[in-house]
Amino acid sequence: MTSSPPLPNDPLQALGPSLFLQILSHLPLDPLTSCLRVSKSWHSLIISSPTTLYKPLARTVGIEPPILDDLDIKDKATAQSSTWSDPTTSSVDPRGEGDDEVNWKGVVKDYLELQSNWKNGRARSKWVHPGRNTVWRIKVDHEEGTIITTSRLDGILVSDLKTSEPLFEYEEIGSYAHLEFVKGYAIFNSNDDRSFEIHLTPTALSRFPPSRRRSLPPSTRSITHNRGYSFTLEDHYQPPRHDSEAPENPPRGHLTYYKTLTPRTDCFAFRARVDREYTPEERLVFGTSSDEEAYVYDLQAEGGREMERFVFDQEDRGRPNYIEFDDSFLFICHSTSINVYSRITKKKVTTFPPPFTAPFDAASAIYTCYDPSKSTRKIRPAKEDEVLVGELKVEGRWIDDNGFDGVMMASGQGRIAGREFAAVHYTSKDLFAITKSGTIYVLRNYKDILSIQNPEARDKALNANLLAIVLRESLRQLSTYGEHVVVTSATSIFLLYTSSLPLSPYNTGSSLSPRPSIKIRCLLDVHHKGMNQCSCLQLDREKIYAVYWALGESEAGGTANYEGERVLPPQEAVGDFGLCVKVWDFGLGRGVA
Repeated sequence: MTSSPPLPNDPLQALGPSLFLQILSHLPLDPLTSCLRVSKSWHSLIISSPTTLYKPLARTVGIEPPILDDLDIKDKATAQSSTWSDPTTSSVDPRGEGDDEVNWKGVVKDYLELQSNWKNGRARSKWVHPGRNTVWRIKVDHEEGTIITTSRLDGILVSDLKTSEPLFEYEEIGSYAHLEFVKGYAIFNSNDDRSFEIHLTPTALSRFPPSRRRSLPPSTRSITHNRGYSFTLEDHYQPPRHDSEAPENPPRGHLTYYKTLTPRTDCFAFRARVDREYTPEERLVFGTSSDEEAYVYDLQAEGGREMERFVFDQEDRGRPNYIEFDDSFLFICHSTSINVYSRITKKKVTTFPPPFTAPFDAASAIYTCYDPSKSTRKIRPAKEDEVLVGELKVEGRWIDDNGFDGVMMASGQGRIAGREFAAVHYTSKDLFAITKSGTIYVLRNYKDILSIQNPEARDKALNANLLAIVLRESLRQLSTYGEHVVVTSATSIFLLYTSSLPLSPYNTGSSLSPRPSIKIRCLLDVHHKGMNQCSCLQLDREKIYAVYWALGESEAGGTANYEGERVLPPQEAVGDFGLCVKVWDFGLGRGVA
């Protein structure tokens, strides 16, 4: 009886190319890159199969679905096969850099580099200086390539995002107007009554069928009637008529009146977002809150009546500081607590921290930095044109640790501290809230915890999963995008990433070892004179946008780079009132996928 020949040691030879590629397609980028160096045959196989290997990887690293959809459309438009082909006969550019071909490896690599830049604070700064530099609120419209701003004087201005050139303005609209924006719908308060006006960008308007466009109300119903000015046309602007068979589209950046919403009660906080995003049931929605009630409207519906109404109990009434909501819950910031409501039942789910207890009684982990400016370690920029950043390492104690009560008492103003919540936002799993007294609250796995039906079990889980980071600076704004979290104070900009936070729960018993520290990045190319006037903060996948007083920074002598040299804002930023927008680009200007 003859023995079977020994199996080859090379998995590629043992399994064959197709099965071997299926196994490789489950690897993360770094191990897959290492496989290129194993042998010539592995290298040849991998570089000839970019779609098979890197396209599945692109779907797992966190790239947004619309971007993946666009790449898929481009990919299908090419003649390249998405399955493995013999390397000796393949016509694929081995670098994956054909004119029409999607470079899936490059897509994954660029995205992971972008996330790394966010985590490490690697960015280049630039400036947007709309109009007379009197910016109050900002919203970026990537579809149109514009930035919409409200003013501390008057007017709503639409400018080119890259050049700051003005395109369109509603003149003589009240000063300090709040502004929300979602997928081409711009919402602002009228200042004349308790109404909100919704206006459409040209791109949003173009998505309306002709029948819907013909039913739009006339601009005479808007407070903006006869107040439009086109910098593009260099003349006062009247929107195109909607009643023609083929209505023309307005010029880029020019807004069109859509409708007015008038809540039942005077509202002080409002927010726009997308319900059921990236699904066929996606809807654009708008939420607002008064002292007594909150409302959610469907912006795409033809009527003006709210689709959801929340009536607050007597003990929960009071002026709201902020409103936020996701698909399941509504969050209302009050001075001492955040009330959470179910969007299904329209009833209150819980309040945290409990309003009549110590500020940190609801938190099972407290991390404290007594002086962020002195505790920040400067990091030399990787390249000369990148901004100066610092690292802040914050230590903490958990509820069962010895000394936890002492940390709680010392972390600011002790058990009788005021809170005054300023903002609340969420990432995929965590809920963040900030207070003007200097605390960042983080509720880990918030959707699961708030969905617990038993009130006692829910409160226990909330306590075990609530983390407090005390920075002892007055915190002003909070914004999130993906897993990135940015917080501003009167002097600083802090960057958090959810993976840098210790895993919950935090009531797991005492430990003699130090708890994991939290690393926070700080952008150091800001001056407290500039930050003191920061009235709005926005994030997108690559950038931070912050209203900033460039003139104040310039008058104070600018900021210092790593070598201690003074750096001043450009003249365009300090012109007129000097209240413009400072931008930090973590894509480093490349516009990664």
